[in-house]
Amino acid sequence: MIREGKRTMNHNIETKLIVKIFRAAIIDDTTLLKPYNGSSYYRVVAYTDTEDQYATGKVEVLKRNYWEFNQELVISLDFPAEYLYIELLRSGSSFKDPGTWRDPGTSSGMVVMGQGKVRLSGPTKHGKFSGAVGLFGLNSDRCVLEKGTLELSLELRKIVVS
Repeated sequence: MIREGKRTMNHNIETKLIVKIFRAAIIDDTTLLKPYNGSSYYRVVAYTDTEDQYATGKVEVLKRNYWEFNQELVISLDFPAEYLYIELLRSGSSFKDPGTWRDPGTSSGMVVMGQGKVRLSGPTKHGKFSGAVGLFGLNSDRCVLEKGTLELSLELRKIVVS
């Protein structure tokens, strides 16, 4: 029952998670053993549900373990998500075709350099989070260790759709 004088709101509210990725730093143990003189390409994949993944454009990196991304992803949140999952992917280019996004040692051509997650119900429930997320992966002995960091900011935006 609606009290007299009160208005009803017939609006749908969409929630968007704005992910701004600034910089990445990674420890690549394969480059210590086998120096690679070509370019490597990196991209970040972020998701709250594995069925709906969002990826940045690829960034070319020449012989460095620290680089700028400066890219933004907009993720629709259709349901309350507990975590944002983040993966840093790498692919080397061949000298014959410098534009390829393939690594011959994998079936898909991409190598997961590190994975991390951010709890969305904690610091971001008030709308914003900014900082560095640790990226973890397996080393050559199959032990989990920190492989690098990803500097980013998150912002929850609620948009009224009529």
